[in-house]
Amino acid sequence: MTERAPDSDRTAKILADLQDAVARMHVVSQQPRVVVATGARHDGARAMAWQVLFERSLGPEAPRLLYRGVSAGALMDLLLRGFDSEPSLGEVWAHRRMVEAMSQGPVIAAFRADRLPDDVAEALVGILVFEEDGLRLDGVRVLVGEVGVR
Repeated sequence: MTERAPDSDRTAKILADLQDAVARMHVVSQQPRVVVATGARHDGARAMAWQVLFERSLGPEAPRLLYRGVSAGALMDLLLRGFDSEPSLGEVWAHRRMVEAMSQGPVIAAFRADRLPDDVAEALVGILVFEEDGLRLDGVRVLVGEVGVR
């Protein structure tokens, strides 16, 4: 029996995380990009895989992003206004790493870093929604349609 090298184990785990995330992603809107992930945020793929896939899905010219995790109840505000609350310069309103935002709630808003905090309404690039706290793929799809996001 041959023993696997630690690097090959790490590579296999990364590929498994990416495959898990790809299988769970459902794009329900393009602008802003709204992606629903079946299942909870703490199941399956690690936050790094979600961040890589989300950023890559925006294309090669994607801007640097900041992430903000919010409650399920804030999804409507994000869709209607482009943000759930005004950014504050005195606190960490959004994070460079998705893992930090994921600890704050099942709805992860991705903002253009170059437009915060001055133009928050125009900064929203996308939203990653995990099926938690009553949020489900079909329900989010209906909500996005009702708000008129395409």
